[in-house]
Amino acid sequence: MKGTISIRRTAFIWLAGLMAIIGVCAATTSYFLVRNEASDFLDNQLRQIALYVGDAPPAPAGRPVGDVPHDPEDDFVIQVWDVAGKPSRLSHPAVDIPQQRSTGFADISTGSDNWRVYTLIAPYRTVQVSQDMSVRQELATSAALQAALPIIVLIPLSLLTLSWIVDRIMARLNRLAVAVASRDARVDDPVPIDDVPAEVVPFVSSINLLLARLRALLERQRRFISDAAHELRTPLSALQIQIDNLRHDDRDGRFSQRLTELEAGIGRATRLVSKLLRLARYDAHEIAPAPQPIDLVQLALDTVARLTPLAESRQIDLGITCKDKAITIGALADFEVILDNLVENAVRYTPPSGTVDIAVVVAGREARIEIRDTGPGIADEEMPHVFERFFRARPQDSEGSGLGLSIAKAAAERQGARLALAMREDGPGLVACLIVRMASMKA
Repeated sequence: MKGTISIRRTAFIWLAGLMAIIGVCAATTSYFLVRNEASDFLDNQLRQIALYVGDAPPAPAGRPVGDVPHDPEDDFVIQVWDVAGKPSRLSHPAVDIPQQRSTGFADISTGSDNWRVYTLIAPYRTVQVSQDMSVRQELATSAALQAALPIIVLIPLSLLTLSWIVDRIMARLNRLAVAVASRDARVDDPVPIDDVPAEVVPFVSSINLLLARLRALLERQRRFISDAAHELRTPLSALQIQIDNLRHDDRDGRFSQRLTELEAGIGRATRLVSKLLRLARYDAHEIAPAPQPIDLVQLALDTVARLTPLAESRQIDLGITCKDKAITIGALADFEVILDNLVENAVRYTPPSGTVDIAVVVAGREARIEIRDTGPGIADEEMPHVFERFFRARPQDSEGSGLGLSIAKAAAERQGARLALAMREDGPGLVACLIVRMASMKA
């Protein structure tokens, strides 16, 4: 399976690469342009010096050669010859650069030195101004680097700015992801598009369209289950009446065993219909009754009282241990449904002479109602599927429709509670746990 693609990382890499390329190209172009301009500037300096010296009046007679004033750090070599070709002025007598015969620029090599030379043939003299090529290159390179350096410095700063901009853009998508992830299983409301970038609106609209289709499909499914359950109720009631009539007419008891088996089958079918109707109501997200304080200990005691006849008929020891007082807030009917299903499952799947123990435990701000049985338990590979509808993890010949835990889970979710199942550590059997938040008791 390929890894997921990060839009943020991809956008940043492409934009950062493009910005880096543009920055490098700009810095390189600036470097060479400034270097060429510096070379032209230095050439112009050579020309200006030559023109200045060439326009000077003739030197007084007797002035010694080489006494032209100059800065010791001056990078220019100035040579002046009179009309007879004799040197009249030399800024650096030790430097011997051949005299050029025409006005203009030239590159000359003298031993290990390379020179850039400008020669001016004036009416009274010939002036030649030279500059060491290494000095020129150093000056030009320095000027070029000074021009390119700001661009080079701006590249990482631009990348930081780009990262901030990308984060700001992706923040809206992150908020959209959080909004979608925080939604519950209901599909009634579409995903809001108020703060969604225009480019993402078509995608969100497609999600909303899909949710609308899913909502319609679930509604048809719920309506079908509800209608089917209602339609089954009438014939099941009629069958029960017929069985009662047959039992009344069966005075010698010849058909008693068969009638009992038939009555048990109708009872199972009736319970299945009731569960289907209840599940359809949960799927429809009907408004729950007004919340009220619920004493979890009393809730457990009432559940034991309702299911004691079933436990006795199956020779199951159904008991309860309540050491802590626990109060929660919620709909009593939903909690009765949850506990009835959990305890009934434990009783039905525990073999005769087994035990089902209920305990109410308080831990911090949470309370747990634990139902421990001595039944066969659930295999590890089947545990993730136990809350699926019509899934029966235990022996298929046992009673049950596979809806009890689904109904309990739906009711728990509606009340903000949690269900957990685990194998017992102290022996065979299963532990079903209902976890709720305690109500804050104010004086």
